[in-house]
This record gives sequence, C-alpha cells and structure tokens, in this order.
Amino acid sequence: ELYERQDLLGRALMRGLEAALALPAETLVGQFDGGDFGTIRLLHYPAVGAPGGGAATGAAGNDGAVGGDGAAGRDGGAALEHGISPHTDFEVFTLMHQDAPGLQFLRRAAGGDGHAEGWVDAPVRPSEFVVTVGDCLERLTNGLLLATPHRVTYAPHIQRNSIVRFNAFRPEAVVRPLPQFVTGARPAAYSPVRMSTHMETTMRNLACGVGSWDPFRQRSASASYDYGQHGRGGAEEELGA
Repeated sequence: ELYERQDLLGRALMRGLEAALALPAETLVGQFDGGDFGTIRLLHYPAVGAPGGGAATGAAGNDGAVGGDGAAGRDGGAALEHGISPHTDFEVFTLMHQDAPGLQFLRRAAGGDGHAEGWVDAPVRPSEFVVTVGDCLERLTNGLLLATPHRVTYAPHIQRNSIVRFNAFRPEAVVRPLPQFVTGARPAAYSPVRMSTHMETTMRNLACGVGSWDPFRQRSASASYDYGQHGRGGAEEELGA
C-alpha cells in the first residue's frame, strides 16, 4: 500500500514538473508508466554507541543492497563518520522521509552554476517528504536542474528511521536532453542512455569503488557520465542512431 501511494505521489510530482518546465503532458509520466525501475527502502540507524550501533539496517530495494539513504554502495564506499557518504541518486527523483536529523544536502549556488559550499540539514517533519533531483532529471534538462548531492551523518545516541522512494523511468526509456533545453548557445551536454543501462553502469562503477559524487569537480559523476566516450552501450549505439 505504501509503494502504491508513493507511486501516486510520484506521478503527481512528475505532472507538476511537466507544468513547471513547460513540457508537453506525459513527457515524464509517459516514461514512468508501464513498469518503472523504482525501488523503496525502509532504513533503521541504531544510535551510535549503542550495542550493535553504527550501521543502517532495513529493507533492500530490487538490487538487494542494504544501507543508508540511497543505500550502501551508492557512494562507492561510505566513510565511517557517515551513514552514507556524499552521492547523487541515478533515478529521476527521490522522496525521503526521516524521523530524526541526519540527512544533509548541498544547495544550488547563487546564479545556478554548480552547488554552494556547506552542507544543509534536511528538515524533520512527520508528514512531509524531502524531494531530491536525480541523475535523469539533470540529463533530461541538459543541466538546467542538477542532481542533488546528499549524505547521511550519524547523530550520537539518536536512532533514526527513514523511508526512501526512488522514482525511475521504465527500463527501456531513453534518457537524453529534451529539445526544449538544447539551443545553439547550450548544446546537448549529455549522451543518450536507456534507464536500465544507466542504472547498471552506475552500480557497476560503484562496485569498482567509483562514487557517484565527484568532490573535486563538485558535480555528479554519474549524472554527467559520457556513455559515448566510455562505450557503455549508450542509447545512440543501441538504437542505431
């Protein structure tokens, strides 16, 4: 029931994004219907210092991984001081709920170019979800929207529970910059890729220790991954474009 209700919320948010970005109806929702690639996770963080504390436990998503908000493995190896290290999510957007502090994110920089310095605490509100932008929205909008870097920190002696719903397109959906966001002054900066290929490639990179957030470039390595350059079966190659 929770998954189905969040599906309804996810569709409502996609319709809201279509309106806010002046996109034709069904541009996003049409890629979501028919068996999306999303997952949901229910996570419990024991209080640090408590017996058995220091690691998140909970229900895994479809890939079988268990971990922090975004799940262990999404950061390419979490630092000990974090429930999960800085990363972005490879889906379209993520709904996050927490009952105690811990989730932090970087704000968009003034003027919209990159992210501002300094981690910001996400609010703790019983009836609300935090919405973060995923890799696919960055690629679809040609960088107008940027994937939200976020992390989870441990709060001493405070246990924490979270609900994380990753909203993705159906596996065969092709993610490429939409024509509305490509101009002569702003050419397409992202290679096309199928949703399934992006997920599989990102998880493969993470398994090799390559995190999704690049702290040196201060941008998402997974959102900006060049499938043409790396030859990982980008959509142009798959579709014969």
